[in-house]
Amino acid sequence: MRKTIGAIAVVGALSAAIPAFAASPKAAEAPKPAEITNVIKADAPYGTGSLRMLFMSAYDAALWTDASRWSMQSPFAISMIYHFRCDASDIVDRAIDEMSHANPNLDTATLAHYRSLIAGVFPAVKSGDEMTALSTPDGTVKFFHDGQETGQVHDASFAQAFFGIWLSPDTSEPNLRAKLLHLDT
Repeated sequence: MRKTIGAIAVVGALSAAIPAFAASPKAAEAPKPAEITNVIKADAPYGTGSLRMLFMSAYDAALWTDASRWSMQSPFAISMIYHFRCDASDIVDRAIDEMSHANPNLDTATLAHYRSLIAGVFPAVKSGDEMTALSTPDGTVKFFHDGQETGQVHDASFAQAFFGIWLSPDTSEPNLRAKLLHLDT
């Protein structure tokens, strides 16, 4: 009986703490990545949020744009500061899963092509690393790891699918999307 009461108290305490994990002051204070300053002049991010899994923060994200309302037709960037170590292959697998979720019409051949593109630009990350993806209206996406360019993809369909991970109405993370895009939820 005592163990049961103790377990209930621990679960209750953790449950009460969950709202404290929902907001991330780090995300709100996102520093502007230097690699986007020639394209995006905004001093503050358009929106910020954090991806959380259970009781752990995976990364803080910031959407940067000069547009008064985000669109694929204006330059923008998403920067992520990771809070854990992750192999490049795990990032690629998750990205492909998320692209497929956000757009179920992507066929196997297209996803295989996108897998090879992402594998060429995403390295392994560790806590504190920053990845930035900069999109231009011509469909080019430039990728950066801690400020150093890791590659470019010149494919508007890829750009749409890649950024759909966070910004598509069909994303698996609608709360993060709402924070990045300032949507009422």
